[in-house]
Amino acid sequence: MRTLMPGRSRLAVAAALLTATVLGLGTAPATAATATAGRDDVPRHYLALGDSLAAGYQSTPDGGHVVGRGYAQDIARTLADRAATRGRAFDFTDLGCPGETTGTMAGGGCPYPHPYADSQLAAAVRFLREHRDERVLVTLDIGANDVNRCAAGGSIDVPCTLAGIATAGRGLSGILTQLRDAAGPRTRIIGMNLYDPFLAAWPTGEQGRATALASVPLSNALNAVIALTDAAHGVPTADVARAFGTNTFLPMVPLGDTKVPANVARILQWTAMARGDIHANDAGYQVIADTFLALL
Repeated sequence: MRTLMPGRSRLAVAAALLTATVLGLGTAPATAATATAGRDDVPRHYLALGDSLAAGYQSTPDGGHVVGRGYAQDIARTLADRAATRGRAFDFTDLGCPGETTGTMAGGGCPYPHPYADSQLAAAVRFLREHRDERVLVTLDIGANDVNRCAAGGSIDVPCTLAGIATAGRGLSGILTQLRDAAGPRTRIIGMNLYDPFLAAWPTGEQGRATALASVPLSNALNAVIALTDAAHGVPTADVARAFGTNTFLPMVPLGDTKVPANVARILQWTAMARGDIHANDAGYQVIADTFLALL
């Protein structure tokens, strides 16, 4: 059964889940790899990890899709240019896999074709060990697919979402533990929180507005779990949710012959949600890239 909760109940349940999830996390002090690396903004290697956003997935108007045109490619171009101006070598490896959850990233089984026989995490660990003595930048986005399945049919299944948030927090913690263990002293890992694509339901009517409003506190709960999990492992978080203005309902801005909240307009501007695809478009991916690059 799919349900929508009233505002205060949504916030109370999301906060309760967040507290329970965070209390279950192990706390690990930052290592030299995350605490001191990154003083130079040009790494020798850039390793992109995560799901379809990391893979650069975009749908096309004809119903197809492309992969390899996302924020990781935008970051790689910027870093390659910086390296070239300084006469340095640079290479880029993208292991992101569309459809990846925290579970499949760690255990294998990504539903999209990928270049590794076991799991993305195992491939990442091998890469980091092979380049342990070099300067490496790692970006990571994961967790969206642990919860996105809970918003099918135009409404939000709240119990499913809360369970997905808890799963994402536990899975992310395990992933970061293994990445940190494999990372050398000159490796820098940066995580990422998530924009809220379900804000795009707002213009579809009363039910759509209810879905959009319900999605925000749940999105905030997921992003808080991501940030706290990253922090427990000494990893900074690129605040993509803030860059997308997830909580910015005002001002109301024009959209066709009506007006919508600013955050709704932003989602429709920077993603393909107008045709039902949660993925960012070129403009949205560049915003994500810039959010990561600001931390360098």
